[in-house]
Amino acid sequence: MSTPRKANLNQALHSRIVFWFFLTLLLLWPAQQVNADEIAIWNFNDSDLAVDHGAGALTTNFNLVNLVFTLGGTSTNARQGDVAGQSMTLQGGTSNANNGRFLNLDVSTVGFNSIVISFATQGTSTGFTSNQFQYSLDGVGFVNFGAPYTPPLTFGLVSFDLSTISGVNDNPNAAFRIVFNGATSASGNNRIDNLVVEGRPIATPIPEPASILLLSLGLTGTLATKIKVWRTKPGRRRD
Repeated sequence: MSTPRKANLNQALHSRIVFWFFLTLLLLWPAQQVNADEIAIWNFNDSDLAVDHGAGALTTNFNLVNLVFTLGGTSTNARQGDVAGQSMTLQGGTSNANNGRFLNLDVSTVGFNSIVISFATQGTSTGFTSNQFQYSLDGVGFVNFGAPYTPPLTFGLVSFDLSTISGVNDNPNAAFRIVFNGATSASGNNRIDNLVVEGRPIATPIPEPASILLLSLGLTGTLATKIKVWRTKPGRRRD
């Protein structure tokens, strides 16, 4: 017949096994969602092309006299507490010389996938009305992504989701480009603000549920064996 002491030990053993089983599941079960991280951000509040958060290089072949920074930025797509200070303004230039010219973003995506490029933009009616977004896997050759876009007349969000382009993921040579066309006057322009490159961190592989279960059973089995040995040591009272 079981004594109260033996019943209490059995109950304690059961409680420990259940505790370790569910603790193991909690620690190893995969997360349901991984939030995107910002890799590089430009807010243009410093009147230059230097990256403001993260790492990346923004360059252009525009005539520099037609690249200016103007007050009246926007909070659309602003990140990390950036204020709506200035925006970058790209003008058509004399004889619309900047048609066909581009902005280039060189941003390493090492450690990231599901890359998204987004920014706030607006344009005048005589500014660049046909702009093509492109990506590159080697920083040299560029491929069109989607159809050309026309900026709205007031600031709106433009976003390019490259999650289907696997070669862009985890790539130290990833690059992105916007080619501007359609300007019909020297002062016609597009404005860009809060340019962001982001992606999801590539997670360390997590065991499948079956592996987690086997590990949990192994841990609880080890615990049960240790408790049994402890209870049967010489000199220890056994009921």
